[in-house]
Amino acid sequence: MINKEQIIEQFEELFRRYEAQLNGQKEQAVHAVRRKAIEALAEVGIPTRKDEEWRFTDLQPLFSRSFDLPVKESGQAVTAGQVQPFLYVDFPGPQLVFVDGQFAPHLSTNIKDNAEVVIRPLAQMLKENPDGFDFMADEAILKNNTFTALNTAFTQDGVFIEVADRVVLQSPINILYLSSGKATGVAQNVRTVVRVGKNAQVRVIETFLSMEQTEHFTNTLTLLQLDENAHAVHNKVQNESQAAFHMGNIFVRQQANSHFVSNNLAFGGKLVRTNILVTLQGEGGEAQLNGLYMGNDAQHIDNNTLIDHAVSNCSSRELYQGILNDTATAVFSGKILVRPGAQKTDADQSNNCLLLSDEARIDTKPQLEIYADDVRCTHGATVGQLDADAIFYLRSRGISEQRAKNLLIYSFAERIIDQMKVESVREFVDAIILQRFKENMNFSK
Repeated sequence: MINKEQIIEQFEELFRRYEAQLNGQKEQAVHAVRRKAIEALAEVGIPTRKDEEWRFTDLQPLFSRSFDLPVKESGQAVTAGQVQPFLYVDFPGPQLVFVDGQFAPHLSTNIKDNAEVVIRPLAQMLKENPDGFDFMADEAILKNNTFTALNTAFTQDGVFIEVADRVVLQSPINILYLSSGKATGVAQNVRTVVRVGKNAQVRVIETFLSMEQTEHFTNTLTLLQLDENAHAVHNKVQNESQAAFHMGNIFVRQQANSHFVSNNLAFGGKLVRTNILVTLQGEGGEAQLNGLYMGNDAQHIDNNTLIDHAVSNCSSRELYQGILNDTATAVFSGKILVRPGAQKTDADQSNNCLLLSDEARIDTKPQLEIYADDVRCTHGATVGQLDADAIFYLRSRGISEQRAKNLLIYSFAERIIDQMKVESVREFVDAIILQRFKENMNFSK
């Protein structure tokens, strides 16, 4: 049973310890925002399964533990050789590395900051301009949920990216958030802010990995703002420790004729939740949300999406594919909201899940909430097992049963994997899936 008051008190005590480390920074205006966030925690509350949005996800395993702040500058003890296996091979653009939520410049590569694109650690931005913190003080985000409030209160670092008008970045940007595992129970709160100017284009990858199979807590917030005619692709690849807790919030605001693509891939973690909110604020906007989640053992993976069609003549497409084995559980809750006056909305949503064992379970909840009459909106969900006839067909062609199942599983996942257009990222994801086939996908039952 979750004791809400006790949990809030624990976070307030952690915040007091955090403040004690800040020294003179406590007098900066941005810290007033942090204080406001920790005060808002009591107002926002601690979610339980009695709350509709959390009724399929039990947060007791997370809140029954106490987490600590990262050791200051812990990344200095990590060498380039240790980080190399976690970086994308032959990656064509900048790779920013954070260890336990703190920027590690000696591990990062190809970072270029110029008039066309700003790429800077968030801590540096706040140090250079402690009053220019509009990306920290958004009231709607601060009070959106428990974890955005905690992120605002405890964020020390992250990335700020701003692409100028009419700039088309040919090379993608990778942000690696790496847990060192040097201490159990470390909480890292990181924030990524991406602003894309008019007629500009950018591709951003956020990668969450663990060096050790230790317990830690990652609480991340990603904010993307797309101006008119902007194009942005956001890839999230999460393969943290099987003992880790991961809470992620992604908020996207799109102006007229902008195009946004999200590829959200979840493989690791003991308890994982990702909320994605896309608001189409200008006519002609297009949003595409793709997701792939693979769970085994006792993993729990929760995806919650909301596409808000706030104006007319916008379109959205959403496809999430899940693969669950052993006693793994998952949740997909996706809503398409069409507001009054948002005529000519064209939206489609689909969630499909493969259950590879009798004990695996998925709770899926596709939703349409429509307040306009001239729209085309569809949604659907399927849950099933591998096709026995397809397995028989492949075996009749001389393919072993194990390999036949792997081929069918991979072809099911490939619809999402194909959206990963950066070759080195695609190869990295393929390697994760191959490793799952070798070690974790037990079909002997």
